[in-house]
Amino acid sequence: MKFSDTPSIQRYSDGDVIVSEGIVSNNAYIIIEGKVNITKKVDKKNVLINTLEQGEIFGEMGLISNTVRSASVVAVGNVTIGVIEKEQFDKVVDQLPDDLKLIMKGIVDRLRYTSEQLSQIGLELEKTRNVISSFSIQQ
Repeated sequence: MKFSDTPSIQRYSDGDVIVSEGIVSNNAYIIIEGKVNITKKVDKKNVLINTLEQGEIFGEMGLISNTVRSASVVAVGNVTIGVIEKEQFDKVVDQLPDDLKLIMKGIVDRLRYTSEQLSQIGLELEKTRNVISSFSIQQ
């Protein structure tokens, strides 16, 4: 089974929120056309984590770890995505050996932690740039 062959298609326009951080995960998605920004809210600011393009998948972390969404996904321009339903995803994962499932979950948990840390670092970097910029303007 190929995820790109999903029968369920959704279309979004520039700025549309496809996935919201903190919501329960029930689907993963494959980008058929366009690109999306992955953002994480840190101290009331949205920090850009990544940009994904055609052929890339998002939302899989929540399906593997059975947790809420760790980030939001926003359309950049017109975007077409295929919806990978949890049942479809689980059928593929169920065929994997139990040891491999544990490894996948461990990788997802570490990636979730790393994303948290990177978003904190991104916010600190932005604050530092603003301070440096204010010194440059004053001189």
